[in-house]
Amino acid sequence: MMKKQILNSGPSIKNYNRISDWLVLDEDNKIKINSGKIDIGQHISSTLALVCSKITGVKYEQIEVIKLDTNFSPNEGKTASSLSASHSGTAIKAASIELKNQFLEYALLQFKVELNQIEFDNGIAKIKGTNKTITYWDFSKSKAYNELVINEIVEENKYINLQNNENQSIELKTIANIVTGQHKYVHDLNFDDMMHARIIRPPNYYSEFVKIDKKTLDSLKELNIKIIIKGSFIAILSNDEFLVVKYLDVLKNSIKWKAKRNLSSKGTFAAMKENDKDTLLVKSGGEAFFDKVPKVKSFSQHSSFVKKSITFKRPYLMHGSIGPSAACAIFKDSKFTIYTHSQGIYDLKTSIAKALKTSTDNIRLKYAPGSGCYGHNGADDVAFEAAFLAKEFVNHHVLLKWTREDEHCWEPYGSASINKLTSTLNEKGKIIYWSHEVFSDTYMTRPSDNELYNFISYKLINNDFEKRKSKPKTAPHMGIHRNLDPLYDFKETRLVKNLVHGLPLRTSALRTLGAFANITALESFLNELALTANIDPFDFRINHLNDKRGIDLLLDLKSQMLKDKKIPNHHRGIGFSRYKNLAAYCAVGIELQVTDEVDIKLAKAWISIDAGEVAYKDGIKYQAEGGLIQASSWCLYEDVKYDAYEIISKDWSKYKIIGFDNIPKIKTNIIDRKGLPYLGVGEAVAGPTGGAISNALYEALGQRIKTMPFTKENIMKELLN
Repeated sequence: MMKKQILNSGPSIKNYNRISDWLVLDEDNKIKINSGKIDIGQHISSTLALVCSKITGVKYEQIEVIKLDTNFSPNEGKTASSLSASHSGTAIKAASIELKNQFLEYALLQFKVELNQIEFDNGIAKIKGTNKTITYWDFSKSKAYNELVINEIVEENKYINLQNNENQSIELKTIANIVTGQHKYVHDLNFDDMMHARIIRPPNYYSEFVKIDKKTLDSLKELNIKIIIKGSFIAILSNDEFLVVKYLDVLKNSIKWKAKRNLSSKGTFAAMKENDKDTLLVKSGGEAFFDKVPKVKSFSQHSSFVKKSITFKRPYLMHGSIGPSAACAIFKDSKFTIYTHSQGIYDLKTSIAKALKTSTDNIRLKYAPGSGCYGHNGADDVAFEAAFLAKEFVNHHVLLKWTREDEHCWEPYGSASINKLTSTLNEKGKIIYWSHEVFSDTYMTRPSDNELYNFISYKLINNDFEKRKSKPKTAPHMGIHRNLDPLYDFKETRLVKNLVHGLPLRTSALRTLGAFANITALESFLNELALTANIDPFDFRINHLNDKRGIDLLLDLKSQMLKDKKIPNHHRGIGFSRYKNLAAYCAVGIELQVTDEVDIKLAKAWISIDAGEVAYKDGIKYQAEGGLIQASSWCLYEDVKYDAYEIISKDWSKYKIIGFDNIPKIKTNIIDRKGLPYLGVGEAVAGPTGGAISNALYEALGQRIKTMPFTKENIMKELLN
């Protein structure tokens, strides 16, 4: 007899507790999923559809996922922090279980038979040997359906023996259209009343509009090109997109700006040490406190103890979306409809309403796919800009596209950071003291109700050139201190976050926030300590873990790597973490070669991952491998360059990313934990990848390279020093 399993329906159900909030049963025998999470390439739509299919028994092809719309979608907050599967996935699972359970009880009542007299297939209940049937869709028309609520605790396998679609193969919900060019992005929107727009940007954040050449302005007006100037915000518009593109640079070159201040008078890392900062103590559990910060402990009285210290540096990183940001908006009947690829459309709705001095009832946001984001690129900014321009052209859809230079120079970057680590080993090779201090700018500057200045164009419209201090975030694993609290069991820890003020570049949420730098530094330093203690890196980590799932994962990675013979003159490294200490466990192995020209060539990669119960195995694989490739690019190439006056990394020639020629052969092993909660995967691989590359590079060079990216220039600088 199968043991009964129960499911906690999760946080999303608390505000949306009816089955009909999540599952819409259409008359065409389809189930439409109404999720509050956005599919931005992580394939959450396919995962949700598969979860629903497996439980309800309805074919995957008959299940659709509705695009997010603030008029009717559940508000599940931002699609961020690797919470889509654990929040929306759990909600859809709970709703699907309740739907199946309640439907079959309804069918039994209508049929007046026992369960063993019923056949069940593809959402249809039938009395055996008869033509009497009831479907989910019949049930949805009953008065009882709309009254059904989802219990906080649901019984998963009440009707487990009835048909499901456990082993079906699926086609990703979006992939066919993407690869055939049929997928519609926000850039592709087309309306008969369309106005096309571009923005003329100042040289930097602190440049004020002075004047525009009148002759140029008059000539453009003769072509029916519209120019909007509000403060230092300047836009060019026409119903003919070709004209906008053709005359964009003409207009740009006719404008004079006045610099109010420079970007920076000193280097990034010097500023991090010298500038004003808020210093907080991070305690076990990952929460930050304004508390007395102790000095680093010395243990100098113990001659048998070994103390080591190391400092890592990471530069500014950009999202670098393959397609620049875009948005479309219309102002009609005193209401705005905005099409956006933002990951946080509910918060964005509130912010835009306040910025435009209107009620949230007058704002509707509809999700339209963009071509890359994973964090916080220009999506929120361009949505506000499109809405602002739409108000100037009532009853017209305004489609605003950022240029490549806009995207590279004006998106909010992932902050640079410094990680300082100190540790003491006892005579048995155990870490008895661990100090990890991080210096960084904020990662939390999306526009919010009280921070409209985080819209870059809101500042330009108001000629607001003030540098503001961000407030430190204190919640567990928030921003700078994400994954600062180690999963490892160290006897004594000192964990410190420093929010540094007055740094030169605009920053916000880049994928993983501070976790990538923190885990890369931690895992690199662990290998240093393992070498000092003369203990195998796998064993050293396991010796400091009390988490069985973590230990199992490290052993799995070790097994995977031992199966593959190392190529001569190649070198290996490993990294491990549990993202935020509550999402997926991940261990990564890397094999690489350093050429005579000091180029790093990635040869092989191994990923072992534990994401709880597997809802969609291929989806986990795609996310894990994509995360490894992105983190490899961060490690080896990416670095936002700037000088005192402007961003230098204006295009792909000045901001290098990984190419197909340096993507390793990846083997991914997924451990399925049946019956355990879904765990977020998207961001879990980045930190372990950084640690693995750093450690493989150490094995290759015999010296730790402590400044990313690991370019020839940075490697040679450290080797020569």
